[in-house]
Amino acid sequence: MAAYDRQRDAHRAESDEQHQAVTAADARAAAVRAEVAAPLIEQATADGTAHIETRGLMWEATAARSAAGRLRKRAADRAATQATGEHHATEDAVRRRWGSLPTGAGGVEPWAETVARRQAHTDQRVTETRLEAEQAHREQSRLAERHLRESTALRRQLLGSATPSTAATCATGRRARAEQARHDLAQIEALPVTEAAQLVRELAARAEAERQTAERAQAAREARAAQLGPSRPSSEHGRTGSERDFGPSL
Repeated sequence: MAAYDRQRDAHRAESDEQHQAVTAADARAAAVRAEVAAPLIEQATADGTAHIETRGLMWEATAARSAAGRLRKRAADRAATQATGEHHATEDAVRRRWGSLPTGAGGVEPWAETVARRQAHTDQRVTETRLEAEQAHREQSRLAERHLRESTALRRQLLGSATPSTAATCATGRRARAEQARHDLAQIEALPVTEAAQLVRELAARAEAERQTAERAQAAREARAAQLGPSRPSSEHGRTGSERDFGPSL
């Protein structure tokens, strides 16, 4: 059991270190994304608001022109033409800058967050920290696979009994963990800053709980295997029937 204990302690230390690295990488990615997105959200909000305001002024000027009498018709025409030109210029600028337009005053804030996050996603710093987080998750998956191989090898060495190959299980587990990591990162990037930070903490807690559960299950399997002990050839093997019945011949 001493060998099991040493290996389990070593694996736990490595897992804890990698878990901290994953949590830190996720937090860095979320923080950088928030830092990059903040001024973009502010600018998009200002641009979207300007679009809505100039559109409102254009509508007001157009309505005033329709209601103007003959004496004020020319002035109303000039005002409507100017308001329309200003709105079209603002609209074109916003569309070029952000790729779309808010639909109304109540939609400016969610629109600004959406277009700002989309642009932040392509920022070099955001890309670098996102890739670092993905790499940390991949390393965590590889570490878990190595631990499984090492614990299986130790069990074979100590118990002397062959166990089924775990290659398929490792591959399946690696794919599942990689997919989960991509899903988690996508969730983090899609959320506002405060909610993203909360999700990072929740994911870290979930990963720690899963790790502890896996360790307890592994320890239980090893304890059961140790109780069974190595298989030994029967002391009766190789003896003749008469020897088994009456003892060795004299």
